[in-house]
Amino acid sequence: MELNDLEWQAKLKKLDFQMGFFQQLIFQKSKIALVIASLAAAILITATFGNNILSFKTIYFKIAITILLSLIPISLFVFLLEVNNGLNSNKKNIKEITDVDMDVEIKDIEKNYSPWIKFTNKVCAYFPYFGVSLLSVVIGYIILEIWN
Repeated sequence: MELNDLEWQAKLKKLDFQMGFFQQLIFQKSKIALVIASLAAAILITATFGNNILSFKTIYFKIAITILLSLIPISLFVFLLEVNNGLNSNKKNIKEITDVDMDVEIKDIEKNYSPWIKFTNKVCAYFPYFGVSLLSVVIGYIILEIWN
């Protein structure tokens, strides 16, 4: 069954939209590194100057700072989860339009890459998860110190 010109143009338009969305999601995922760096700097200031700036003696302040600090890793994990779900949904949509599996295509393209480029691509792909996890551990430690 061949597609007529109008159907083909409609499929290309859908594909163009999905590819643009795919690129945006990858950009959003990589942007989280900047958010992690900013939050880490803010937490470093809180941790190092904590009692000198604000008194952690009242229970209400401890509860408030614990809630605010806890929201950081929770919101970052939710953000990563949403971006990941968007990427998976987008890959599925592209496959429905073109019958091309993006994961297979990416692996085929990466076969020609040097081991160093493959390694740096993996580091870049998983850095947001590592960064959020590390930040979560640091925040957990700070919360424990606030309550001691």
